[in-house]
Amino acid sequence: MNEEKYLEERLAKRNPFRVPEGYFESFADRVMEQLPPQQQKAKRMVLRPWMYAAACLVVAVFFVAAYFSRIDTPTNSEMPQMAVTDTYMDEAADYVMIDNTDIYACLAEN
Repeated sequence: MNEEKYLEERLAKRNPFRVPEGYFESFADRVMEQLPPQQQKAKRMVLRPWMYAAACLVVAVFFVAAYFSRIDTPTNSEMPQMAVTDTYMDEAADYVMIDNTDIYACLAEN
């Protein structure tokens, strides 16, 4: 806090930085002189939209071919059907809920 008061007393809240006369009047001209000369802008490629369209077409053809190819996939009539009964579901549910003590009990019975 004492340092701030000391600096205020010495500098009296004035700005110690000064700008030379006419500096900002010619600032823009001096900056423009230092820039390199502009080159002509490159022409926009007209081919780019066609490339996007071709890429979309290739992707669409790939997905349509993949959808319709279905090589070596059996139909529902060719797949073996398994009879699912309530007892089968109960046994599966019991099997899933088995823990270590149940496993030891089953092994001890055999």
